[in-house]
Amino acid sequence: MVVAAFLFGVLIPEVFAFPDKPLKAIIGYEAGSATDIGARDFFQPLLEKEMGQPIMIVNKPGAASALAMRELYDSKPDGYTIGLSCSINVLKIQGHLPYTHRDFDVLAVPSLTWSVLAVPGKSPFKSTKDLIEFAKANPGKLRMSTTTRGAVFWIQARYFERLTGTKFNLIVNPGGASYVATQLGGGHADVGIASYRPLKSQIDAGNIRILGITMAQRVPGFTQYPTLKEQGIEMVITAWSAHLAPKGLPADVYKKWLTAYAKVAASKEWEERSLKSASNASPECVGEEAVKFLDKDAEIQRPILEEIGTGKKK
Repeated sequence: MVVAAFLFGVLIPEVFAFPDKPLKAIIGYEAGSATDIGARDFFQPLLEKEMGQPIMIVNKPGAASALAMRELYDSKPDGYTIGLSCSINVLKIQGHLPYTHRDFDVLAVPSLTWSVLAVPGKSPFKSTKDLIEFAKANPGKLRMSTTTRGAVFWIQARYFERLTGTKFNLIVNPGGASYVATQLGGGHADVGIASYRPLKSQIDAGNIRILGITMAQRVPGFTQYPTLKEQGIEMVITAWSAHLAPKGLPADVYKKWLTAYAKVAASKEWEERSLKSASNASPECVGEEAVKFLDKDAEIQRPILEEIGTGKKK
């Protein structure tokens, strides 16, 4: 009996070691959005292999991911539910949520990407200059497809207007970049700003044409795309997706997540997948370093939000 009790005490923790059942990831955007595509590349099979359990993706778009973040905030902090947002560090600044990334356990920001200014393939605009000149002469006439109000690409669309002195008829969609891809590809909008990956199939088909990208320099592998900066527009902005958990994870569970994220984010396979999707892996942005990144990014975005009239001043 003593031996049995000893074995029982030793084996039970191993049998029920976290995680011992499927995990859930709440994504604050629709299926086919940039965040959704990137998450599926990261989770399946890379992170699933490290965690030893399947990760079930639940798409809950709306309010720039605020709906998903509310659900995540109210979830049990046992490590079985995580969530993804591209705006969690500025939602409070905009008045969409009463909390920020610091009200969660931040896991990682595993990659950084850039945005594109794009038009339909048959658009008469061959350069950003052509687009801006027409938009200035015809304020409010051109339809610009964008994401939900307060989301990253909506912010960038408004910021583009301010930087260029233009005014567009913004088509605000209820989700992410997949809406921009559909509207530009089908010729239902004149211009749009989004990340590259959701637009890729339409770009390859010739239905969408890129006028510029939001990087300081041309990107290796995508050097055919000029930057907005080289066209005289000082718009250098990166996009990202924060991976979070409810605040208060048990220390061993949090460590398990961070170890898995660190390993996958630094892997050669993730680096290759990121480059193919026009992103750069950021293995350094795990745990506390990810918190610092989101802090810094919020301070970068704050003056932009204040300038376009959607951010609360300190």
